[in-house]
Amino acid sequence: MVILDKNGLSGFTKRILDFIFLGGLGIFVTLPYALRWYMNVIYRTSTENYYFLLGFLYITGLVCLGLVNEMRKIFKTLNRRNPFMMDNVKSLNRVGGSCFIIAAAYLIKIFFYNSVLTAIITMVFIIAGLFAVVLAEVFRQAIAVKEENDLTV
Repeated sequence: MVILDKNGLSGFTKRILDFIFLGGLGIFVTLPYALRWYMNVIYRTSTENYYFLLGFLYITGLVCLGLVNEMRKIFKTLNRRNPFMMDNVKSLNRVGGSCFIIAAAYLIKIFFYNSVLTAIITMVFIIAGLFAVVLAEVFRQAIAVKEENDLTV
């Protein structure tokens, strides 16, 4: 099985990320209507939390769209079989920062609308942010080694 190629696993993952990005844009545009529908029909609650949730979902949604876009950039370089680039280090650092912003937003949400899922999502994004920052440093060191090897050849 081919891993790094347009027709391999990384290409398949890139296409999934493209679909998620386009779907996320659609959700972002229709969010006021979808949230109102959800609160009235599905959840059957009062709309007193509507504006808080709308703002919360817009902020985290925008950050998530940025995160998915950075992941798309990384997989684009993977498909070209050139993963050790400074652009990927920058993208991974942005992914880490996005994860920390989302974790902070969910941490704030805990004080207003606490649930087990909110706490779990907070922890997942903290771990994902730490992973992305560490992976960015691994890529940075790999780039340094690659450049050193390119000079000796």
